[in-house]
Amino acid sequence: MKKVLFVGMVFGALALTSCKKDYTCEYDSVFYDDVTYPDLDKDEASAAETICKAQGGTWSEK
Repeated sequence: MKKVLFVGMVFGALALTSCKKDYTCEYDSVFYDDVTYPDLDKDEASAAETICKAQGGTWSEK
């Protein structure tokens, strides 16, 4: 029974850490519109944040 509970806890922890979130890149410039990024995981969000900041935007989580 302890093994089943332990395996359940491991899968529960993994499910919580891999949740997807919504992010926004806001620009003060007239050349770019604000962009919303729905349902990004951690790796996707990191890549989008790099691009956003390289273009002069402000990255935030919704």
